[in-house]
Amino acid sequence: MLEMAAASDRDPFGDLPDELLSRVLSFLPAEDALQTCVLETRWRDLWRRLTSLRFVFDGPTFPRYNRFKRLVKLLICLRGNSPLIRCEIDAYPDDEPENMFTNTRLLIDYALACEAEELIVRAADIQYDLPVFDVPLSLISQHLKTLHLEGVNLDHSALKFSGCLVLEDLRIQLCNIRACEISSMSLKRLCITDYCSLPDIVRLRICAPSLISLQLEDFEGLTPFLENMPLLETAHVNLEDGCHDHCRSNQGVCDNIVCGCHAYPVKEGVLLNGLSNAAKLDLIALPKMFLYRSDLKWCPIFGKLKTLLLNEWFTAVDLVCILRQSPVLESLTLKLGNTEDIVGATGAQETKTQSFVCACLKSVYIECEEVDEGVLAVLNILSTCGILRDQISIKEDSRTDSDYSSADSDSTDSD
Repeated sequence: MLEMAAASDRDPFGDLPDELLSRVLSFLPAEDALQTCVLETRWRDLWRRLTSLRFVFDGPTFPRYNRFKRLVKLLICLRGNSPLIRCEIDAYPDDEPENMFTNTRLLIDYALACEAEELIVRAADIQYDLPVFDVPLSLISQHLKTLHLEGVNLDHSALKFSGCLVLEDLRIQLCNIRACEISSMSLKRLCITDYCSLPDIVRLRICAPSLISLQLEDFEGLTPFLENMPLLETAHVNLEDGCHDHCRSNQGVCDNIVCGCHAYPVKEGVLLNGLSNAAKLDLIALPKMFLYRSDLKWCPIFGKLKTLLLNEWFTAVDLVCILRQSPVLESLTLKLGNTEDIVGATGAQETKTQSFVCACLKSVYIECEEVDEGVLAVLNILSTCGILRDQISIKEDSRTDSDYSSADSDSTDSD
C-alpha cells in the first residue's frame, strides 16, 4: 500500500485528520511507521510527532540483527527527542559481540530520554529458553508511570525505584529476579506472575507503602516478604508447586538446611501482616504450603476485609482464626477440592471452645466436589459463628446445575 501511495499523485489518506492518522501509526511496528516518511512531508512530520513506538519483532521482519541496528540508529537520528507516552521494545541480541543487546539498551535509553510514561521491555521470541537480557540499573526516570518487564533478567542486589517518582504500575512476568528487595514509595499496582524465578535462599522483601493492588502467583522460589501496605485494597496470592515454602520431606521440619521449612522467619510473618489492610483478598495455596497457617499464628487483624476467597489449604482451626480476626467480613467464598486436611486431630474440639458471631458476614459460597466430611465440618464451624443456613450457598462441581440454598438445607435438616 505504501508503494502504491508513493507512486500516486494524490495521497489517498489526505482527507483524514492528523489525529486519526497518528492514532493509526501508533499501532504499527516502528519500521512500518518509519516507511511512511517517503509519502510526503506531512507524513514525515506525523511520524516524528508519534507518542507511541513499537519495536515488536515477528522473526521474518528482522532476519539479521544488523537490520535492527540500522533501524535503531535511523530512528533516533530522524525523530530526535520528541516526547513519548508509550514505548514497547523486544530485547534482541546483537550479532557481534554475541548477546550484548547494545541496540536494545540504546532504545531503552532513548525512550527514557524522550520522557516515556509507559515502557514495555520483553525478550523477543527467539531460540533461548531462559531470559538472557539483563535490564540495566539505569532504568530510572522522573516521568515513568508504567513499567512492564517480561522474560528478562533482573540480576541486581536491589530493585529500588526511588528515582521513579511517579511510577504507579509495575508488572513483572517470566523474569529471573535475583534482587533481595523491590522498593517504591509511589507504586500503586504490582503484578509478579507467569513463572518468575525468585530468590530461594534470601527472601525477597517488597516495600511499597502506597500499593493498592497486588497480584502474586506462578512463581518459583521463596514467597516474598511484604512490608506494611496501609493503602492496600485488593490482593490475589497463589502459592503453587513452584513455591518453596513447604517441607520437601513432608515432615514439617527436616534435616535439609536449604529446604523451605527452614526459611520461615522466627520473629515475624511473611505475607498476612502486609496484607492485613486489604478489603478484598484471594488466598490460594496447595495444602502442603504451610505459609498461611504459620502467618496466622502472629494473629494479624484484617480490620478492613470485606471479601475473602480461600481454597482448601486451611484447617478448621485456621478458618476460625481468620473469621475471628476479620470483624467486618461480608462475603466468604470457599473453593474446596481435597478436604482431608480441613479437620485436624484437635480441630473440632478447639472450634467448640472458640465460638463467636460473625456479625457482618452476609453470604458464604462453597464450591466443592461433593458434600463430604470436610464440607460438613466447615458448615459446623459456620454454624458456631452464627451463620444461618439460608446465608450459605453450596455448589458441587459434579452437579454444576445444583446450587444448594436454604430450601435444600431445610429439607436435609428435616431428614
